[in-house]
Amino acid sequence: MKFLIKIFCVSLLYVSSVNASEHAMIDKDIVYKRIDGNAISLDLYTPSAHAGQPYPLLVWVHGGAWKRGSKDAIPTKNPTLLKAVLEKGYALAAVDYRLSGEAIFPAPLKDINDALNFLHDHANQYNITADKLVVMGRSAGGHLAGLVGATNSQSNIAFYTPQPKYEVKAVVSFFGPTDLLALGKKHGKKASKRSSVSRFLGDIPSNIPDIAQRASSTHYINSNTPPFIQLHGAEDRRVPVSQSQRLKSKLDEYGVDNQLFIEPGVGHSAAVFDTEKYVPRVMDFLEQHFPVQR
Repeated sequence: MKFLIKIFCVSLLYVSSVNASEHAMIDKDIVYKRIDGNAISLDLYTPSAHAGQPYPLLVWVHGGAWKRGSKDAIPTKNPTLLKAVLEKGYALAAVDYRLSGEAIFPAPLKDINDALNFLHDHANQYNITADKLVVMGRSAGGHLAGLVGATNSQSNIAFYTPQPKYEVKAVVSFFGPTDLLALGKKHGKKASKRSSVSRFLGDIPSNIPDIAQRASSTHYINSNTPPFIQLHGAEDRRVPVSQSQRLKSKLDEYGVDNQLFIEPGVGHSAAVFDTEKYVPRVMDFLEQHFPVQR
């Protein structure tokens, strides 16, 4: 059931990094679609201070190797980023999508597109602007955010029904995969059928190279691709840093504005990416490409 929670200082949903004077509004469990009677929902965070105009929208896609995780993770996984964007005046929608135990590619991408179209259609109800937005995510969510962003510059993508009603202005990816064919042979070893990427695609990537390619953001880059910022650990074994480097090379090839920050000595999902070392860089990127209009 959808319910509205007003969070003051520290609550069960907000972590201790939020000071006592700070609070936000969360509209929980907004159902944006149903599949076979099962609801798929999102949470919408907005600054509690009344805005004279609708809030610009950021969309967060959770990680979990495409097989686990939920929209509920952002207050604990990325609390510093969440606090920063709300203080700046953005709304943030954290979306759920079908996991690989329920459906394979492109189902999760369809779900995210449906969530963004839902927010577009209900923007007035939630006091947001959703004709233009930024997509963000971590790990598998970074992959999906990047794929939504990269395909947004293309027309008539077959797996979007209906087509997107929104324009992606920028993408923020924390250690997300970008080339699933390459990911399926990371470290020189072929992925098994039980691997996360194989479960997501429905088979080992090298067995279905066309599908693996269609599920890779690197496949869609052109001169109209929105700007990207990527953050990655140099010692990441789950998602090698070469994944972000491959995408950067493609973006550079087409002259797309992009940034890649590589943190030495850390692996996958390193806590440093949600600290004062990197969150201000993300905020500067948002200010450059999707500023809050005062």
